[in-house]
Amino acid sequence: MKTLLVLSAAALAAAPLHAAIDRSKKPEPAPAPAAAFPDYQEHTLSNGLKVFIIEDNRKPTLTLRLLIKSGSVFDGPKTGLTGFVASLLNRGTQKRTAAAFANETDFIGARLEAAAGPDAISVSTTGLTKYTEKLLDLMTDAVMNPVFKADEFTKQQRQTLSQLSAEKQESEALANKLSGKVLFGAHPYGAYRTRETVMAITPEDLGVFHKAHFLPNNASLAVVGDIKSATILPLIEKAFGSWQRGEVMKAEMPALPKSEGVNVHLVDRPGSVQSNIIVAQQGPPRSGPDLPELNVLNATLGGGFSGRLFQNLRERHGWTYGSSSFFDYRKHAGSFEATAETRNEVTAPAIGEILNEIRRIRQEPIPAPELELQRQYNVGNYLLSLENAGRTATRVQDIDLYGLPTDFYKTYAKRMDTVTAEQVQALANKYLNPDNVSVIVVGEAQDVKPNLEKIGKVFVYDTELKPVQ
Repeated sequence: MKTLLVLSAAALAAAPLHAAIDRSKKPEPAPAPAAAFPDYQEHTLSNGLKVFIIEDNRKPTLTLRLLIKSGSVFDGPKTGLTGFVASLLNRGTQKRTAAAFANETDFIGARLEAAAGPDAISVSTTGLTKYTEKLLDLMTDAVMNPVFKADEFTKQQRQTLSQLSAEKQESEALANKLSGKVLFGAHPYGAYRTRETVMAITPEDLGVFHKAHFLPNNASLAVVGDIKSATILPLIEKAFGSWQRGEVMKAEMPALPKSEGVNVHLVDRPGSVQSNIIVAQQGPPRSGPDLPELNVLNATLGGGFSGRLFQNLRERHGWTYGSSSFFDYRKHAGSFEATAETRNEVTAPAIGEILNEIRRIRQEPIPAPELELQRQYNVGNYLLSLENAGRTATRVQDIDLYGLPTDFYKTYAKRMDTVTAEQVQALANKYLNPDNVSVIVVGEAQDVKPNLEKIGKVFVYDTELKPVQ
């Protein structure tokens, strides 16, 4: 009876609190955490390898990510070289065949993947913490001892050539290649693979690249998971300690091309009933000071279903299944692109509306409800992404690779959460200019070219991306 009386008293005491809640009103969101990004420790081995350790005991797993700070900007005339290097790292080493490598990773339920980008090559593996030493052994073997066997190279070359043949029939792939070429010109960021560049690559080239760039003092290792720094550091020293440092190569970057006015670059793809559109211009590099705020700007303009481009081109006009925009930030330069895919007859009007939306976000402050929606959307996505160990490892290494402030991700959510309409408008005027853009279109020239000439000067290319006289 005493227990019942206590419960009843508690219920009566709580009743006024429940009655005071107005369930007809949406609760106000809590402010973004002041520092949501996890703390990490930084160490440097005697051979120059930087090690970042993030302790996270929520799951009994471990993620290792090794970053080589040399990417496709070092390909030279053999575009695609770094992609071959990354693809073949675990396909035969001095200790293991490709089959043995696959069997050993499968046996412990792990995976090891490598990827090449413009600025770096990453090698990642994830598995149970109890297999820490095995994971380190597999990673160091792939990174330090690849042999680039001729038969594995030939397989990769054939796959790549098959991909290139397929891309000639894909409007989106053609548009992306031409966009890079137009924006970056002779800069390595503008290069793309061709049959000629792929056929020029040899297994020996892969070995030369590996020897020149796979150096501990040109790399960093991020460790995220259920480990303690004092425990894993000796294991890392043992695994990577024999890796010999060397002289790090530096790439000479040519100047970026300058573009004036609105220029239209049209790939004539006979038989196309639709057009792929990219409205593009150069953008800030990865080390730019405004990246968190630019996320909110881009989300407002073209960041999904709630973005203005989607609402305009799809919801209002019904011209496309979707339209979006994004900033691509790289070490030496960046870009901005707004994209859509439309019927040929509305290609020019769709481009006009994209340019109009860019003008509007420059000229008019974003209304408060719209701005709040985009702030919450970006902050929420960022906080959710912190659950991904691979993303956390990447961000820690990005601070080092791109020379970002050490508190960049500590303040990331707060900066997006507090950006003002005036800031967004100022950034739009700083980074976007609808009167000075390159428009890339892949479609049927005879259908779309006359109306495109009303937008700007038109340059025509064939599906090999060679100018048509």
